[in-house]
Amino acid sequence: MATANSFKLALAGSLAALLISGPVQAQSPDKTGKGDGVSRTFSLLDTNGDGKISLAEIRAEQARLIAAADLDGDGKLSVDEFRRRGWWFQKLHTTTLFDLMDANGDQALTADEIANPSARWFKRYDKDADGGVTTEEVPHFKRSGRGYRKHR
Repeated sequence: MATANSFKLALAGSLAALLISGPVQAQSPDKTGKGDGVSRTFSLLDTNGDGKISLAEIRAEQARLIAAADLDGDGKLSVDEFRRRGWWFQKLHTTTLFDLMDANGDQALTADEIANPSARWFKRYDKDADGGVTTEEVPHFKRSGRGYRKHR
């Protein structure tokens, strides 16, 4: 039960970090065209056209994406739903992996903040609770191709 609550707390913290990660700064494309994607994202998020992105604008876009990715309509994103559409949130450029892992927001990662996501991952996939995971228990270890890294 404590682990379930810890997971919920960590998930809430991760979503909070995603939601309060602050305004996005536009990057102007240089002569090579780099930065175009971020500029487009900035324009998409700046819904009132004032040249700034507010937290409310970020939250509105995130809410729209969550609603679109929530295939079963339960108001939450399951692991599978997030795995299918998580890249949408990465394209917003409004948070980083560091922000998601920094559970207490102190701009530093403790050993626990780094280890806890792995412990949750392990618990989720150790289906038979034998203290080890197999390729049968971890679906994305069995797949290869688009969206999954091939292990060398």
